[in-house]
Amino acid sequence: MSPEELVGLEKLQTYVDGFVPARCVNRAGNPILDAKGNERVEKRLINTKELLGCKSIAEVKVCLGTNRD
Repeated sequence: MSPEELVGLEKLQTYVDGFVPARCVNRAGNPILDAKGNERVEKRLINTKELLGCKSIAEVKVCLGTNRD
């Protein structure tokens, strides 16, 4: 990889490391608890094909689930 590509990869890794796990909720929006009574969280999956097809920042936010205010 070129130095520019390595810098880009570092930026991407830093960005991805900042992702927050997704809270598990039921259809009513209430948190799902594990056996110990703690909120369940899961890693978030990202559809990279859809993400790469986004044509605007708004579409990216929807794809990543970060469009909440």
